[in-house]
Amino acid sequence: MKNFYKFSTNEEFSSVYKVGKKWHCEGVIIFYLNSYEKKIAVVASKKVGKAVVRNRSKRILRALFAKFERYLQDGKYIFVAKNEITELSFSRLEKNLKWGLKKLECFK
Repeated sequence: MKNFYKFSTNEEFSSVYKVGKKWHCEGVIIFYLNSYEKKIAVVASKKVGKAVVRNRSKRILRALFAKFERYLQDGKYIFVAKNEITELSFSRLEKNLKWGLKKLECFK
């Protein structure tokens, strides 16, 4: 799997949260800001569950991003896991994430 560029500063997070587009899906909130390079951040708060559950949720979201990555425009992406992500199947989450990315017009 390809290593993605990760966010390095709080300013990057702040700019995406304030200026970027946002879309709520079942299990995840997607933030997107058009940029000249692809960067990704995956966030799961303690509300999602214990560390094992949070890490699994983040791994799943990174895997889904890797699946769609070649079809996506350059930009900064933040995926915030919601509580219900633990109850969703991989295929259902994939469908919801794809729908959300289409709504944000992230596909090439």
